[in-house]
Amino acid sequence: MKLYQRILAALAACLLLCQGGALAAGGGSTEEDWRRVEPGGDYVTIRVDASVGETLSYGGQMDLAVRYADTGEPVALSSGYLDGYLFATVPARDADRPLEVFQGEEPVWTDLEQQYLSALGAENLQIRGIIQGDEAGRLNQDASITRAQAFALIVRLLRLEPAEDPGYSDVSPENWYYDIASAVRAAGIASADEQFYPQRPVTRAEFTVMLARAMEAVGWLEIPETADGAQLTTLADAETIPDWALSAYLAFQGHNRSISILTELPTGEYLWEDAPVLADYAQPDLPATRGEVITMTNQALRWLPWYPTELAIQLGFDEEMPVIDGSTSTYNYTSSLYRDLFTNETSHPQYPAEHSKSYESYERLISGEADVLFAATKASRDLEQLAARKGVELEYIPIAQDAMVFFTNEENAITGLTQEQIQDIYVRNDYDNWNEVGGPDAKLLAYCRNTDSGSHALMERYFLEDGKLSLSPEILQVRVSKAMSSALSDVGEALSLDPPAYAIGYSVYAYYENYRELMVDVTPNQVKLLAIDGVLPTDETIADGSYPLADYNYVVIRADEPENSPARRLADFMLTAAGQEVVSSAGFLPLPK
Repeated sequence: MKLYQRILAALAACLLLCQGGALAAGGGSTEEDWRRVEPGGDYVTIRVDASVGETLSYGGQMDLAVRYADTGEPVALSSGYLDGYLFATVPARDADRPLEVFQGEEPVWTDLEQQYLSALGAENLQIRGIIQGDEAGRLNQDASITRAQAFALIVRLLRLEPAEDPGYSDVSPENWYYDIASAVRAAGIASADEQFYPQRPVTRAEFTVMLARAMEAVGWLEIPETADGAQLTTLADAETIPDWALSAYLAFQGHNRSISILTELPTGEYLWEDAPVLADYAQPDLPATRGEVITMTNQALRWLPWYPTELAIQLGFDEEMPVIDGSTSTYNYTSSLYRDLFTNETSHPQYPAEHSKSYESYERLISGEADVLFAATKASRDLEQLAARKGVELEYIPIAQDAMVFFTNEENAITGLTQEQIQDIYVRNDYDNWNEVGGPDAKLLAYCRNTDSGSHALMERYFLEDGKLSLSPEILQVRVSKAMSSALSDVGEALSLDPPAYAIGYSVYAYYENYRELMVDVTPNQVKLLAIDGVLPTDETIADGSYPLADYNYVVIRADEPENSPARRLADFMLTAAGQEVVSSAGFLPLPK
């Protein structure tokens, strides 16, 4: 008898496999189905047709899962419904078995009067054969769970098979958990200690390690070899986590999602009277409840695996993505692109948490560390010279409209400047007072960007004659905004009403529009755009070219990129209707149709 069948017979009163009787809802897999070998090679993810979901309600779609067509056993590691498909991750030994989609029956937990109060994910895990209630149909979510029961859940999750005698002094062949202990020890999920401690309640830290090792075995998580508790910045009691569990906690924290067992508690500090400051506490030595184990397992299945959309498969990006970089202002392109191409996009191994900034990203493209850039401006003169020395020619493909913009404090009565006045301000430092350029009697404070920024490259293009002129040393040495966000907040915070003083700064239009409303988190002082040569930057004036500093955003690649390389395919895609939708969703202005 196979292990999962022995577990079913032995654990009727514990967490068991899900009920039978689910209704068939789809066809089997074929050789043409999309599949991916997961890191490590022990598991394979297969896309299964779930077109029947098109006729179901949203709730019905959520009850769809995958099972083996030959035995009817549910596949534990299966995704939710996605555009007519489900994804099933199976052991490599089962990769050629036929799969089918079925509609699971929603459980009714007899110990819950209000079913929606069940542990988050209990329904999903029950349909996928990972849990079930006891013989009376109770979920018992507030009860503790033993180590043997927790390991049994892991065995069902990974579909593990026993190997040999597990070698624990407190485990013998007549125990229902004998094969479980053998399977988890052989898989490296359970440590090679002298004892298994099967009846002891599993602690939060222990289950975190169990689940982390399970997800690493599938290929969905990487546990760091060394760990520093100081890196657990999200936990108020990080110092209480035992050394043997630190790496597991860090592995889950690195996915920027809530995959943990935590308790929100007061820190002892107060925002104001009767408003205590709350923080997340791991409390690693507490016994984990069944509900906590269910919820954390569901979180891992929801947030760790990434799946390609139909668009990604059509473009070939499911197999290989180019290495993307760019300026700070263009990061939304990258995040929006990944959202369109993949579910759980931040779990994709190539997803960049940020861009390297303009100058550094061009350096990386020239050196070959990056394949493609989203750039707010073309390379500066010294970067073009660097490319020439390296024998690299850069190719610029316009993908969106944008513009260089100037802004000042909202309280400043002036509405615009000429290009000549801007050059006088930033190159010659000719003015100390706004009344010298047609404004109010108030001190003029000019802020510039650091010289390796994309905004400075625009300044070079429009006002520094491509590097022949320089910013005024008095400005460059005193008032430099070293980040895209601080370019706006520095101007806002410079406001003075007594004596009056107003600042001026610059950025790019799309970033200004996307960030300005968020400035309230830094300063209550608002800023406004200035007209240039009598034309205010708007979507319309940038689109029709009447705004004099209108420009493009670019995909930048090396000119020698092969015709069908991932980088060139990405550049081509950004000019399609779907690519221009990415531009819009990223908050930029698409190219004119």
